[in-house]
Amino acid sequence: MNGIVVILHRPQDPRNIGAVVRAMLNTGFHHLRLVEPVPFDHAAIAAVAHRPELVLEQLAIYPDLTSALADIHHLVGLSDRPHSGLPWRNDVRQWAAETRQRAASAGPVGLLFGAEGNGLSRAELIRCHEIVSLPVNPAYPTLNLAQAVLLTLYELQQVTPPSVLPPPPAEPPATQAELDQLAAMFDQLITATAFVKSGEGRSLRQRLRAIITRADLSQRDAAIVTALLREAVRQITRER
Repeated sequence: MNGIVVILHRPQDPRNIGAVVRAMLNTGFHHLRLVEPVPFDHAAIAAVAHRPELVLEQLAIYPDLTSALADIHHLVGLSDRPHSGLPWRNDVRQWAAETRQRAASAGPVGLLFGAEGNGLSRAELIRCHEIVSLPVNPAYPTLNLAQAVLLTLYELQQVTPPSVLPPPPAEPPATQAELDQLAAMFDQLITATAFVKSGEGRSLRQRLRAIITRADLSQRDAAIVTALLREAVRQITRER
């Protein structure tokens, strides 16, 4: 369980945070990160989750999503609907088995949940390696935050962990921080080449970020491509 991290992006209600802590305690998960949460105190959490110390002692609060994801090797976004061009699945039982193995061999794996009202935006989902939707009644697919966390963690809890861990990958996967650095170099290259002729090129940058995520790069791969792009920007800037 230690290789799996629950990440709440901009939670709006302390009671929901408490309910998530309770769901984590119910299922045996202890690593929680909050990104730009509403102000709260531990007493509010304890009012919902009895004896929450196991989670609160390891609770980490971040000022932005980028810093919260920096050390995550595999990011899963939880969303109630598919998004065009992004990897989406709802085979939760199979996903749970794969994720337990991934967390054991190449963690940490982050489970990203959006704010109560709007969920995760496309800009947030393009950072995810995969998007998972819980198979609920399609006529009423909306779950509240704590329900979504509980159902997801329950499926992960029910998976029997592998008796023999799979061999580690030949090269460690790139972290979110390294992917952010690569995406930033693409931004610089777009600017240096004046590739975007009109507007800000926001959709292009989002598509490039989605491509980077889908490529499932190793740390070495990301470093090589980042260095190549950096040198290209230098050459272009020098020639000008």
